[in-house]
Amino acid sequence: MTDIRILTQVDDAVLRGFLDGNPQATVYHTPEWRDALVATYGYDPVYLGCFDESGLTGVLPMMEVASWLTGRRLVSLPFSNVCGPIGDEETSRRLLEEAIDLYQARGDAAIEIRTQADINPVQDARLTAVSYFITSIVDLDPDPDVVWRRFKDRNVRTEVRQAGKKGVTVRAGESEEDLKRFYDIYAPSRQSHGVPPQSYGFFKNLWRGLRHDYLDLFMAMHEERCVGGLITLGFGKTICAAYIGSDAAYRSHRVHQIMFWKAMEAGCARGFERFDFLRTAKKSKNLRYFKERWNAHEVDLEYFYHPEVRGTASTIEETAKYRLLTAVLKRSPAFVGKAFGRILYRHLG
Repeated sequence: MTDIRILTQVDDAVLRGFLDGNPQATVYHTPEWRDALVATYGYDPVYLGCFDESGLTGVLPMMEVASWLTGRRLVSLPFSNVCGPIGDEETSRRLLEEAIDLYQARGDAAIEIRTQADINPVQDARLTAVSYFITSIVDLDPDPDVVWRRFKDRNVRTEVRQAGKKGVTVRAGESEEDLKRFYDIYAPSRQSHGVPPQSYGFFKNLWRGLRHDYLDLFMAMHEERCVGGLITLGFGKTICAAYIGSDAAYRSHRVHQIMFWKAMEAGCARGFERFDFLRTAKKSKNLRYFKERWNAHEVDLEYFYHPEVRGTASTIEETAKYRLLTAVLKRSPAFVGKAFGRILYRHLG
């Protein structure tokens, strides 16, 4: 006999126990990620849990994004590369059925489920699938030298060495002051690519909720100057390169390369088996090639919708509207990009 009900914070210990060691679980399924999103954007969390006599057997986290701009949607989950249902095939089917019934009962315009093909594949005729994105994964090893030697392009090793020769070092970020230094570089770096930065409040909520268990900050230093920062999220067997930025004046110092490598080294030392570069549009040939050089293999990200495809994650990043937005942001002052991010991101989840 099984039962599906909505989980609350009272169930957090049970949820953590279920996620621990589950190969389908990601950092995006954790209560800490939920709390950071709720604290930042005020979303309504709707976490479906499937129970039998043995306890929790499956979970599908969702949040309602109620927006005048992008519509009222149930999303699993906003700002998460992947957060599909966890459980065996029958459990996942029942969770999806319950999710569709729930979206209809709540009067939402659509439901969106974000999955990764090798973690939580979904087969449901009621859902429409799109796959505009891939994720790029480097296999790690307890010995980082093994990973180092496996890089597909030897120029990756050369570039990491160049960073060291030019005086770039990498240290751990240990305080909120370090987080602010990271953000001061991340925000303009993000805007230089035509993308508004997430608010500092979002990163502060991540730092306070996830730092001790899941989040690490790598800071690239040149003498006493912070020239780059990388936030990784580690869970289970995977460490993810979640947020990165660097000082444009130090582009020739190969700041990104040395931060990625130091994060991979740390992942090897801590027993992670995969380093995930995270989402890339399939049409972004240059970015895909950059990741391939590190000997990364690609896995499809599949996003499912009912009754129709809608929402920002379903948008191809090569559309005319997207190109126009990026062009405007690249030419805007920094305060415009930050304000744009603060106002719009809660609608884009």
